[in-house]
Amino acid sequence: MTKVAATLNDELRKAKKEAAETYAASLMSNSKWRALFDALRASEVKVEGIVVKFIGDDREHLSSLPGLYPPHAFIDLQPFHILPLVDIEWIEFRRIVRVKRPDNVPDGLVPQDTDVIRAAIEATGKRYPIEETELGFRVVGHVK
Repeated sequence: MTKVAATLNDELRKAKKEAAETYAASLMSNSKWRALFDALRASEVKVEGIVVKFIGDDREHLSSLPGLYPPHAFIDLQPFHILPLVDIEWIEFRRIVRVKRPDNVPDGLVPQDTDVIRAAIEATGKRYPIEETELGFRVVGHVK
């Protein structure tokens, strides 16, 4: 086993343990997360950005749609790189996305069609734990 594989397996074990100890229920499996991200990529819906909340972290993080090339239990989520899917508490699709810009230029505010994104997710035929928020909607991975 390579050092990278061992590190990923350690990360996965740690994330699973933290999720089991912190949350009452997990609503999303690795397959369900991957199907959601895959459906959005396949639909060619314009996703300007997502906001991700990780277990054990009070902050919200802006990202693009993750890459799905890592092993099944992981995603490549920028700017974090490869992470276990079980680390996701929730993702949110907001109607207005903050986009970081270089050279001390203030963040851009980009509109995002959350109705079209939600329709692409619902077109999978899978039942996703979706909840409305003031800013858009969330897909919930874990509940307390």
